Amino acid sequence: MAGPERRLGLLALGAIGIAIFAIGIAAAFHRLPEWRNRSVPDQSFFAVRLQQTAAPAGLRIESLPRVQLRSKYVLTNSELLSERETAYDVLGPSAADWLAREGRGPFVEAAAQTRWTSGGEKGQLRVLFSLRGVPVSATWIPEELLRSRSAATSSRLEIERMFMPRQQTPEVELTVMTETLRLAPIPRADPPEVLISTAIRGANAPGAKRVVGTVADLRSRMENLTLGSFLTTRMESMVARAVFWIAVVVLFLVLLVRRRIELKKGLVLGVLSIALSLPGALWGSSSWIEVLDALSSVLGKGVTLFILWSAAESWVRSTVPGFRTSLDTLRAGRLGPKGGRALLAGWSIGAAVAGIWLLAIAVGTMIPGVSTIDGSIRLPFFGTNTSPIEEGAFRTCLIMLVICAGLRSKLLRRAPVVATIMGALVFATRIPLSSFGIAFTASLLLVAIFVYAYAEFGLTALLTAAMMSAVLSAALFSLLHFSWVPLPSVLLLSLAILPLPLGLLGVRRADDVEDGPLPLPDFARRLEDENRLKYEMDLLARMQLGLLPKVMPQVEGYEIVARSILASEAGGDLYDFVFDSAGRIWIAAGDVSGHGYSCAIAQAMTKAGLASLVEAERTPAMVLQRLDLVLREIGSPRTFTSLSLLRLDPLTGEALVSNAGHPYPWIVRGTDVRELDLPSLPLGLGPTRQYTDTPLSIATGTTIVLFSDGLFEAHDQHGRPYGFDRLREILGKVSRRPASAILTAILEDWRTHAGPATPADDTTIVVVKRGG
Repeated sequence: MAGPERRLGLLALGAIGIAIFAIGIAAAFHRLPEWRNRSVPDQSFFAVRLQQTAAPAGLRIESLPRVQLRSKYVLTNSELLSERETAYDVLGPSAADWLAREGRGPFVEAAAQTRWTSGGEKGQLRVLFSLRGVPVSATWIPEELLRSRSAATSSRLEIERMFMPRQQTPEVELTVMTETLRLAPIPRADPPEVLISTAIRGANAPGAKRVVGTVADLRSRMENLTLGSFLTTRMESMVARAVFWIAVVVLFLVLLVRRRIELKKGLVLGVLSIALSLPGALWGSSSWIEVLDALSSVLGKGVTLFILWSAAESWVRSTVPGFRTSLDTLRAGRLGPKGGRALLAGWSIGAAVAGIWLLAIAVGTMIPGVSTIDGSIRLPFFGTNTSPIEEGAFRTCLIMLVICAGLRSKLLRRAPVVATIMGALVFATRIPLSSFGIAFTASLLLVAIFVYAYAEFGLTALLTAAMMSAVLSAALFSLLHFSWVPLPSVLLLSLAILPLPLGLLGVRRADDVEDGPLPLPDFARRLEDENRLKYEMDLLARMQLGLLPKVMPQVEGYEIVARSILASEAGGDLYDFVFDSAGRIWIAAGDVSGHGYSCAIAQAMTKAGLASLVEAERTPAMVLQRLDLVLREIGSPRTFTSLSLLRLDPLTGEALVSNAGHPYPWIVRGTDVRELDLPSLPLGLGPTRQYTDTPLSIATGTTIVLFSDGLFEAHDQHGRPYGFDRLREILGKVSRRPASAILTAILEDWRTHAGPATPADDTTIVVVKRGG
């Protein structure tokens, strides 16, 4: 159960979020036309207006009109001019008052099947009305276009009469890129408005729309709009989107091939998006071509959301070790205090983001030269356009992707900063303001808040915040127009309220509700096992290094150096130096079979045995004999140890060497390089055995080299082992160098042979040289 301090923190965060949301809504009611126009006539009014508008153009309505709210002009062929942006260009900041007064935002679309009274051609008429019932945009789609998308033959321009019942000769007729446009001033319009109409061209239908401005101004603007500049603007946007989505698809495929992806949550979100958007999309379709278009658009968005979420969440799980989220406890039905806090905090943060979003658009339109490209609300809520569900999921995925990109860039301490900047660059394109600077500044703040939600409360809070930032505004807007959107209103209101009771339920539960194993994705469990194994191997490697001598022994008249190179897994190579009471030095080099904990334990036992068994009156063979008994007694029945043991009297150079199954020592005198033939069996396994001592005299300039089998068995890229001949050759060349230089030469030649790959087995070299 959440403590008093946490409850107070959640209450404070909720109060802040609600306050910011209220400020944003107040700014929207004061400034944004779609929020100021709260009174909308009923559907029957616009059905009548459709008939009244169609009659002067010579069209007869033959079906029951279909009426719905829309947020922008979507019905005309020519999208060369953004109508809302044009109004701000002409009227400046006062455009907001004019748009609200004229009822242009939101709009009402009325559509019906029609027939021309003059020619009998059938088609569909779509008219976009202001809330005052004034036609703003209209398109007539011939029946052959609805059926097959083939080029139509009609070029009717009678549609202009919907806007000007008395035919008026256009002042200008010009060709802009691929379209022939007619421009005619609308009588008695204040401020001036121009009717821009197009005839059928190819597979485009005739249409017309009202645009604020004079004919001269719009003509100048259109003539300056070249195909190159238009395509450049479009291409920049398309390339940026294409690069983003190609990167997402590549990430998805890479994770899929590496079996590091979880698809269930992405599939649920994709199916939910399709289920919510498909009815509205099909309801707005009147032909099988439009039905196919709606199906492809909705299915495409669902698949896109599935790929995006699966890639983003799986990348987070693959990047952040031990990643956990309250979504896992929700999935397991074990919502507790942590998940409850995440839901409540996410709701509060989402409310704050929604308020800042509206505030940024409202304040932006007060600045001269800044306009809104689109409204702050997208209508219809669940059509083929992005729904609040999709928008919230996209924002969540975007933050997850940029956080992972920041972590992968090795800027671990700066990952939140990197994520904020990267996210703001993408997020700024989604704030409908013509000023990128203002949009980017607002995006920095919004993305920083999302990153804070993730860093402080986790993925559940981020998802909730992103969803609520889109849902809360839409829910309030839908309630203001409940008679127009009753089902979306109920759905959006349910989504907006749902996190609150769930969150309150979670924080009131005991902490142990969330304890226990979570239903993690299979790849996440596999990654955790791999990370745990890697950690254990790293720990074993550190243990192994800790067993090796920290410094080389200093013996007058001798140079002694050693190096042990660890393989990918913790192996069993060891070397050690022990002095006895007679002043002699004992040099040991060995290798414990296998890898892992048993190997490390045997290493420690061997090192401890040497330390306790070496005495002045004993020989190497005696020590090996006793050590064999020790390892048999307390060692693993499947582990054996090879060991070469050399006892050296530094004063005389006399030595005894005994071997227990280890690679033979090598003696180097000038160009004479030979092995000491010491066949034997390793320690700790198999039948009992006896070891023998071999006397050896180390003259001035003589070098003794001890190796582990990792040196000889290292393979190059073609599978050829390093072997003995190459070692013999290099030793003959460097025998007169100091011991450290001999060791370096061997390792350099060995690495040249083996290449950059991590060796498969540990490699240990001990070099002892008597100076002269």
